[in-house]
Amino acid sequence: MTNSFLKNNFYSIKSTNVLEDHTLVATILLNKEHAIFKGHFEQMPIVPGVCQTQIIKEVLQDQIQKNLTLTKGDNIKFMTMIIPTTNEIITLHINFKEENSLIIVDAKISDETSTFTKFKGAFTIN
Repeated sequence: MTNSFLKNNFYSIKSTNVLEDHTLVATILLNKEHAIFKGHFEQMPIVPGVCQTQIIKEVLQDQIQKNLTLTKGDNIKFMTMIIPTTNEIITLHINFKEENSLIIVDAKISDETSTFTKFKGAFTIN
């Protein structure tokens, strides 16, 4: 069983599709009522970058059924704010491959009109 801190509380997975051997697309439903948004920020809630990174990790863990630890964030760009009251449903695209006991990841969080986050990095299998 993989460790998930935000899944089924901060967000839920509506669907997951494996497009190719190592390409995953997940549709995510954000819980716009979650307590995190009271502190980040109650008047104008946005999804914290650390939560976006955690969602990438947790969705990938579920796919490969192994616990992961973020080892390297080569290039993480938060391009547009995710506002849960406006962007309640987001899409996560993950391309991944295993190399020398690392999972190398190229991921993107988006919706129909915007790219919110681009992530390139590596996770260690625990």
